[in-house]
Order: sequence, then C-alpha cells, then structure tokens
Amino acid sequence: MKQTVLKLLLFINSILLIAYMGLTAHADLHLNTRGVIPLILSSLLLIDVTYISSCNIRKNKTISLFCGLLALESWYILLSASGNSITNIIFFALSPVIWCVSIKFILMFLFQNSGYKYQKLMNLCLTGTCICTLIGILVSSKIFFLLYGIQFMASWLCFIFTVIYHRKRIAFVFKSEWKHITFSFIVVMVLFLTYSFSTMRVPEHLSNFGIYIPILLFWVSVHGIILNEHNSLPLSAVFNNCQLTLLIFTGVIIFSLIAIVLDGGYFLLSIMLDALFAFLYVCNIALDLNFKKEQNKIMRESSYHVALQQLQREEQLNLEFANFLHDDILQDLLSVKNMIKKADRHEVQKIITETLDNMNTYIREQMQDYHPMLLPKLTIKENYQNLLDGISQSFPNRKICVSFDCSDSLFLVEPYNIFVYRLLKELVMNVYKHSTGEKAWITLTQDKGIIILNVSDNGTVDADVLLSADKLKHRGLAMITERVNDMDGSVTISNNHPHGICVQTILPMKGDVSYQHFVSR
Repeated sequence: MKQTVLKLLLFINSILLIAYMGLTAHADLHLNTRGVIPLILSSLLLIDVTYISSCNIRKNKTISLFCGLLALESWYILLSASGNSITNIIFFALSPVIWCVSIKFILMFLFQNSGYKYQKLMNLCLTGTCICTLIGILVSSKIFFLLYGIQFMASWLCFIFTVIYHRKRIAFVFKSEWKHITFSFIVVMVLFLTYSFSTMRVPEHLSNFGIYIPILLFWVSVHGIILNEHNSLPLSAVFNNCQLTLLIFTGVIIFSLIAIVLDGGYFLLSIMLDALFAFLYVCNIALDLNFKKEQNKIMRESSYHVALQQLQREEQLNLEFANFLHDDILQDLLSVKNMIKKADRHEVQKIITETLDNMNTYIREQMQDYHPMLLPKLTIKENYQNLLDGISQSFPNRKICVSFDCSDSLFLVEPYNIFVYRLLKELVMNVYKHSTGEKAWITLTQDKGIIILNVSDNGTVDADVLLSADKLKHRGLAMITERVNDMDGSVTISNNHPHGICVQTILPMKGDVSYQHFVSR
C-alpha cells in the first residue's frame, strides 16, 4: 500500500512538473538556450522516474529513494533557469534537501538498506543540518549560505567517517559493483565534457553541477539492478518489448509532428513527451494494482506459468508445513478438545494452559524458520545475538554458557545474512539438544568475501562417530552440508580440544548474486 501511495505521489509530481512547464511555455514559447537545456534535462529525468518506479515491483526502498531523488533533481534543474523570486526560494530550498537525500541514498545503496553502526547518529546529523539550513532561508540569505556550508561539511565528514569505519564492507560493494561504477564514471565524464563544450557561451552553465554527481555515479548501477527484473513493467504482461517500443516510437513521431505544425519547438515537444510517459506510468500503476488483486485474466495466466516453474519447491514446502500441522499442532488441539470436558478441574486447566503456551511457541518458531525476521535497524551481530538469546530461553533446563565472538562491523549481504542465520540456528540448536557439555564457542568472520562460521562445544561426542552416524538421525546437519556445498562452500567436522566437536563452515560471498537478490527482497 505504501508503494502504491509513493507511485501516486510521483505521478502527481509529474503532473505538477508538466503543468509548470506549460505555464512557462505560455509566458515565453520561444526560449533561449539557457531555458531549453534545463527543460530537456528535467524532462529526461522525469521520464526516467516513471520507468524506474514502474519496474520497482519488489518495493525496494533504495530504488524508491532514488526515484524521489530524481524527482527533486528534475525540479532543481527546471527552476535553475527561472528568475522569479518565489521559484528562487524553492530552488535554494531544494539544495540542502537534495544533498541530504543524496547522502542517505548512497549509504542505503552501499549498505543495501541494512543496519550498520552509528546509523542513527548519521541520520540525525543529516536530517538535523538539513532542517537548520531550511530554517536559515527564513532568516536571511547570508545565514542560509552559512548553514548550507556547515551542512555540506558536516555531511561529508560523517560520510567519510562511516566509509572509513566500515571500509571492508564498502570495499566489498565496490568490488562487486566496480564495472557499473566505472562505466558510470566514464559516462559522467563524457556527458560532462560534452555539456561543458556545448554550453560554454551560456552564463553559469556549470553552477551547482556537483549536486548531480551522486545520482550520476550510481545511475548505471541502479539501472543494472532494474534490468535484473526481466519484463518487470506491468505493461510487459500486455505488450511484448517490440510492441512497447513501437507504441512509444509512434507516440514520439506523432507528438513531434504536432510540435512542428504548431511551431512549438523543443519546449512543446518535451511537454507532450512527458505527458505521454506520465500516461504510461499511470497505466502501469493501474495494471499493477489489478495484478496484485488478480483481477485480470492475463495475471491469472501468468500466475499459472510461474506456478508451473515453482511447483516442485512449493510441494516440498507444503509437505513440511503439513507435517508440522499434524505433528505439533493437530495432536495438541485434539488433546485440548478432549480435556475441555474436564476444564472445571484446576489441574486440567493448568495442563490446557501449558499446552496452548507450547503451541504458541511452536507456531512462532515455525514462522521464524520459514522466514527469519532480521531487524534492519540492528546490526548483523545484534540480530544474531537476539537469535542466541531466544534459543537459550527455549531450553530453560540447559545451562550452557555460549561465547559469541563476532565483529560489530560484520558485513553480510543478502541472501547470505539469512542463510548464515539459518546455519547458526541449526548448529546451536544441535548443541542444546545433543551436546552433554556446558560451554559453547561461536566465532563468525567475513574477510575478503569469505564467511567462516565456527561452532564448537565441550561435550563428549567424537567427530569420527558423528561422521559415521546415520544421516537420517542427523538430518539437520546433513541438510546444512548439502546447502553449503551447493553454494560452493564446505562444512568440516573435527574434534575440539580437549573434548567435544567443532563444526566449521566456509562460504564464499558473491557480490553479483547479492545485488540481484537485493532488488528482489
């Protein structure tokens, strides 16, 4: 619902921007070069907003923030050519807002919208300095520029500190995205040089150009993520790529002819093209709503096609869920039903209460097994520590001292953070269920894209005995080994000194896979 509201706001923004262009055209139809260039750039950004937002069917927050940033930039570029006092105030007010949103977008992109240390302090600094700068507009222009300079420096210092503190995490992102970022840099340099030489005679043609750099550097990366969602436009369910291209090309030709006949020039053509893409955007919004509610025959056919591809996996999931309902829920419900007849007795009431409490625990654990909930505001270590605390509370009769060694700045991208969560849960649960020891040691590290998880205890089980045991009796460990091997990793079981066992899991973390999963989360 929030994503739909955001898309409607972006649509309203498009209408307002087109209306402002129309008012400007009515005042002065034949613009000079200084007015035409901002108009064309703003129109291109507006068209890009409608495209990216339409493709963001997974409700990715980073992509949504990028769309909002492009919308702000389109207004900023368009208002830069205005000489009106009111529009000048709006133009100056957009500067600190765009800078604040740009830094937040870069950090959100680098950390994939996951928690990191000093995140709250960073957001407080960015938002606080932005609000203070906006208040400065109401005082005087000198105060505004002073506060804007302070905001600029404070934001950069906070950003540099965060990058240095989490340098390993940032290095992994750049290692994964270096091709896109390098290509973006080359494109930015080519466009910058082309723009500079073509507008050399235009006064102040490079003013405030630095504010566009953050979105330009990550523009290619964002579009690379969007392209991973093959045919993600809702209209692609109605038209194929060739038909969509033909439809847009026909619209461009028709509007170009109308602009020529009416002698409207680039200004009128830009307005009509923006209106065309705004119309296609609202069509995508309407189709997306219908598809989510399955109120369309095409959607039902598409769902059937997808279901065929995922049938085997879903059947396995259904079987596991049915076994859970039968073994852990249905039997307890039947017991409670039989005891209701004797519910007037105190001891029976106590048994019913305990049974229902156990069912509540079973259901919550199963929900967590199907889809672990990692809080984005917490770091990886804090989420895993919460998991260990929860497991400890599930075994009140086992007094095991668990030592968890993990860096506060540990960085695991999706889907590896969830996968390691499942590994950690299964291995620690085995310690509580099967180990006779009183201590457990857990270490988790990630260095140069290699994840190493060690779980050891001081029990009496021997590694050779465990390795030679029937796999049906250790299905959890067998499934862990199989899944890790499928991801090009390895699981090693060895003796822990002086006694006990140690399970070491080594797993490579691949950035290209993580960013493809990042947009699909």
